[in-house]
Amino acid sequence: MFERYLKQLKELFYFSLPLVAGQIGQMLYGTGDIMVAGRYSNEVVAALGVASAIFGPFIMVGLSLTYAVGSLTAQQIGTNDKKEGMLLTSHLVAVALGLFLYLIIEICLNYIHLFGFETSRALLIHQYCKIVGFSIIPILTFQVSKEYLQAYSKTYFANGLIFIFLAINVGLNYIFMFGKLGLPNMGIEGAAYATTLCRILSSVILFFYLTRLEKKKDSFLINKRLFKEIINLGIPIALGTFVEVLVFTTVTILIGRMSVIASAAHNIVLNLASLTFMLPLAMNSAAGVKVGIVFGQKDKDKVIITSLAALTITIICMSITATSYFLIPDLILRMFSEDQELIKYAAGLIVFVAMFQIPDGIQVTLWGILRGLNTTKSPMIITLLGNWAIGVPMGYYLAFSKGMEAKGLWAGLAIGLTCVSIGLITIFYLRIKSLDHEFKNLNFEDAPKS
Repeated sequence: MFERYLKQLKELFYFSLPLVAGQIGQMLYGTGDIMVAGRYSNEVVAALGVASAIFGPFIMVGLSLTYAVGSLTAQQIGTNDKKEGMLLTSHLVAVALGLFLYLIIEICLNYIHLFGFETSRALLIHQYCKIVGFSIIPILTFQVSKEYLQAYSKTYFANGLIFIFLAINVGLNYIFMFGKLGLPNMGIEGAAYATTLCRILSSVILFFYLTRLEKKKDSFLINKRLFKEIINLGIPIALGTFVEVLVFTTVTILIGRMSVIASAAHNIVLNLASLTFMLPLAMNSAAGVKVGIVFGQKDKDKVIITSLAALTITIICMSITATSYFLIPDLILRMFSEDQELIKYAAGLIVFVAMFQIPDGIQVTLWGILRGLNTTKSPMIITLLGNWAIGVPMGYYLAFSKGMEAKGLWAGLAIGLTCVSIGLITIFYLRIKSLDHEFKNLNFEDAPKS
């Protein structure tokens, strides 16, 4: 048993490496825009930051729903019962979801003035989001292709493509924004066109790469039942992500009403937390596939071994990041600023980020494991209760009643994520206990009828 565990540990580690790289690459897409915009104008940089904050939650919600594709495909591989139309049906889900989210973005843009931005900045934000909003469709189709390939342990091409277009995006930003090669100076609209074009091209290339690998005609059918299956498994994942993203957005808004130092320190710490979050998020994706395969094989021991291996890697990685935040916060924060007052304030916040590294990593990884076990509704409820019934109220109380300010809100985040982690561990334990009965019933149903 221990040898099988070590083997799975090694396999999962190498499988997740390109996924980590891909997650970081996707996160850096917006950084490319800002790098070029910083040489164009500070007003454009400020507008891009706000536009990313508005657009980001829509991307996260959409991507979360598409994670169901990888787990369902993996389960089919495990059962050796490939359902007709997974390839085309999953992409149809992505297009439909992308159009729906694009429509919501368009509606929200009509009310951007309600946020109280300066007129010139609101105009820039509107110009950027109006163009880049459409790119949510290729973002989701790219992710669906990526999830499908991951189920077959093909991870290098898609994640390598992310970095290729990350570099192309920076080049196109420079050409379009500054009006090089005979093109007009397009400013922030140039950044939007560059990003949208890169997302469309990367999605098309990956889809054609996928179709060259998948030559069975039944892959290019539309399966209505499978469409519903993806939606039913994916919606709770998307809602759970929305709940968590909304928590961080709420905390950002509350801290934004505090001092400039508090707001700046929060933004630095939030960026650090987002970066280290990519590690368990990659393991979430890997676990959703690997657990899905052994779940499809109806092998309880393999489910346990694979799940423990995924959690072990996450805990080790997050222990390293937590230790770094505890021991060398000043050294890390100096990469962002030399302002001693800002570093001191941010160091007080980063302690709480260190405290929730392991619980956050566990809960994110368990989301992937439970998705592989076709369990997404109860994790969504736990995420809602842990964050909004415990984390946010506690954070608000500590911040404004106990005078902890931004520290109080980050303490609330740590408490909430710890509660979510405990809740998901409980669900995982109960789900494992139910597998014997579930697999026994499935085997009985599969037996020849006399």
